[in-house]
Amino acid sequence: MAELGFPKGLNSSLHSQVRDLRRQLAQVSKALADRGIDFEDLADDAEDFMHGARKNARRAARQVRRDADVIAHAAQKAPAATGTVLVVAAAVGFGLGFLYHLAQRD
Repeated sequence: MAELGFPKGLNSSLHSQVRDLRRQLAQVSKALADRGIDFEDLADDAEDFMHGARKNARRAARQVRRDADVIAHAAQKAPAATGTVLVVAAAVGFGLGFLYHLAQRD
């Protein structure tokens, strides 16, 4: 094993911890195998899940960018209407927050 440039005591401690972790991983794999669960299958399933999640996140990010572009374009074409919508949204948000506050006081 290559030396990592750590002091001798720390290096041997790290090697010891790595050995312990490998032993524990082997025990967990054996316990899962005894119950009919294959650790490699679980790892493959997790990898497939992460691949799908990454793909869906990219797709969602593209859709958000498209929506933001559409909204920005509409705001540029009609700034007065955009201002009105923002004022109404702020008023509704304030009103809902105020009602929530009153409901929490009771």
